[in-house]
Amino acid sequence: MKLKNRTAIITGAARGIGKAIATRFAQEGCNLHLIDVNIEGTEALAAELARTFSVTTLASKVDISKHAEVSTMVENTVTKFPSLDILINNAGILRDSTLLKMTEDQFDQVVAVNLRGVFLCGQACAKVMAEKKHGRIVNISSVAARGNFGQTNYSATKAGVIGMTKTWALELSKYNINVNAIAPGLIATEMTQTIPQEIRDKMTAMVPLKRMGLPEEIADLACFLSAQDSSYIQGEVININGGFLM
Repeated sequence: MKLKNRTAIITGAARGIGKAIATRFAQEGCNLHLIDVNIEGTEALAAELARTFSVTTLASKVDISKHAEVSTMVENTVTKFPSLDILINNAGILRDSTLLKMTEDQFDQVVAVNLRGVFLCGQACAKVMAEKKHGRIVNISSVAARGNFGQTNYSATKAGVIGMTKTWALELSKYNINVNAIAPGLIATEMTQTIPQEIRDKMTAMVPLKRMGLPEEIADLACFLSAQDSSYIQGEVININGGFLM
């Protein structure tokens, strides 16, 4: 019960990595405010976790690219729960296209959610955490931050998340807030299932461990970075990709 009596906001919680993190945190006794635009899936998950692990949960539909909605989200968190201890900035979208074909709308949509949304959530939560002189922020970046074919927009935002992570770590250390990032590689989620099987096989063959990662493996790392175990880890980007970068 490493997170017992803590409260976490998890964005993009309805499926994939976000859902796995929510489940792992509930197992550790963490109360949860689950955020997603898919409110049906989020409410179902919140009810299931509350019933199974006897934690307090709240589900909200939030467009994290909108300042007013993020502010309300944080206000509702501090109203319902006794504290706000952890933020998992996980929500993200894809609008892939090559540079020569990408539209401004495709670029702007990804930047709005993956970068502006991370900034807005981080800023709003950090203000609450700074008052309490305690907090953990974990930003989900990606191996794509190093560049990936057809992902000018996505790669740029995930590289930006790393820059924000390190900046926040510098600025928030005096408030005893730890800020770190996780950069997953190829993970078996609903999102990667949309990749044609032939391409997925080629990508998996490039991983030394010869398999895709599991959302639960990302969740284990997020739990570690949110718990007291990681209290001296600050401003780091932890790659979890089965050796892909080698």
